[in-house]
Amino acid sequence: MMQSTVDWLHQPGNLYILLHQVLFLMSGLCTTLGTQWIFYNGAATGDSYLTQLAQYTGMVLVIFIIPLLLKHKQKDYTMVGGEEINMVEVNTSEAEYIDQSEEGPIPHKSVMKLALLDVFANFTVTVGFSIVGSGMYQVIYSSVVIWCAILTYFLMGRGLSKLQWIAIFGTSAGLAVSSLGNFSKSGDDEAGTPLLMFGTLMTLGGTFFYSCVYVYSDYIMSQQVPAPLPARVCAYTGLYTSFISLVWIGIYTLPRFDSFVHLRPDTSVVSVLGMYLLVILSNGCHSWNYYELIEQTGSVATGILQGLRAVLIYIISDAWYCSSDSAQCFTMYKGLGSIMVIGCVLLFTVGRQNTEKKLG
Repeated sequence: MMQSTVDWLHQPGNLYILLHQVLFLMSGLCTTLGTQWIFYNGAATGDSYLTQLAQYTGMVLVIFIIPLLLKHKQKDYTMVGGEEINMVEVNTSEAEYIDQSEEGPIPHKSVMKLALLDVFANFTVTVGFSIVGSGMYQVIYSSVVIWCAILTYFLMGRGLSKLQWIAIFGTSAGLAVSSLGNFSKSGDDEAGTPLLMFGTLMTLGGTFFYSCVYVYSDYIMSQQVPAPLPARVCAYTGLYTSFISLVWIGIYTLPRFDSFVHLRPDTSVVSVLGMYLLVILSNGCHSWNYYELIEQTGSVATGILQGLRAVLIYIISDAWYCSSDSAQCFTMYKGLGSIMVIGCVLLFTVGRQNTEKKLG
């Protein structure tokens, strides 16, 4: 077992992918927990778009590491598939050698559409989350993996093995089990049923649109040969989404700034600014790794990592916030769900490797 793991790490590209997966998870945790801290300390609200602007600013910062990425691309990646650049799904028997230092042009119209879709999905999910709460939100948002798989299957013709389908549904089931405790509490108040239904629909709609964001990113990266550099797509997406966010803040947030920002007495302005800086840097790292993984492993595998990230958020939130917010407490349901999610992540990886062997 140990030897097979070492052999896997020594295969070209695998260590690079593993590094991006680890950074994707770690930076995602910092972004989510940092944003949560900002909300808990009264430094922003969901509809103020202040935290969203910080996240989008992080995406723009990716542009500064593009020279390093181009150097790595020229050195290590010289073989691509005949139809799409995807080092996981490439068929070496049909592979051709090209100059990987050549970078494809940025499809600005497509990136603008991606940015609009991202902003809309972000807003819809945030509004839904503010109504239904973290428990039901997590149940609904877990379906993002299923939507990604279905969309890539029908729109891009990208097949999945039976094991991968089982892992996809198993991951969503695990996240649903993790949220059972909170979900049962959210339905106690019948007077709030109409509002709860509206929040559920908003969250479900936002989840679907985020799936579209993942798949459309996948499409942009895979349908052009040579493909545009993922980091450059990320930076331009960040520029467009930041502009949209600034327009929203200027028209909606600034006139109501005093009603959106109410710092706790024990929270200093310096700590708030520091946390915003952490969110900016973490999301820059997270976005860079996201676009690299979209190119290397596809949107469904990236969605699976998002599920694993949710489980880790449960564990850390329990340690940090359980004493002040009972909804953040770790329960038996969350423990069982965590085991299911981690197991399905491994199952999905095995299913992908088996598919590659058959294609080879």
